[in-house]
Amino acid sequence: MTVNSQSLSQKQIERRNNKVALFSTQEFSNLHIWFYNNVLDLKLSNEVEEQYGHIISKYTYKMSRLDDKDSDYTYGEMVERVHSLVREINMESKPILTIKQYNDHAKIMINFKQTVLNKLEFKNSQTVK
Repeated sequence: MTVNSQSLSQKQIERRNNKVALFSTQEFSNLHIWFYNNVLDLKLSNEVEEQYGHIISKYTYKMSRLDDKDSDYTYGEMVERVHSLVREINMESKPILTIKQYNDHAKIMINFKQTVLNKLEFKNSQTVK
């Protein structure tokens, strides 16, 4: 057992062991860079950028865990959950963004959501075969 493992609770260890990567490291890096560059175009103040980053991180983390080994979600439920999580991102982001920033954010989220849904569909098609 490593020192890192010793500091984790049993639940944290189980959670880590059940994690399934939806995106490969390279895919995640590319998506992260794309998203980051688009967020730069929003021209957020430091304070808003911090709030926005927290919102995005909170919900993208939830998305990243949808297909974990211990998840009981069906493919259809995962798709609905992605739609729901993006709606939550939009609702929480709207009050902190200007109208133009929000409209640009909404366009980013449409593309982001479609990327996640495409990947879920691909993974589902691989497991159904």
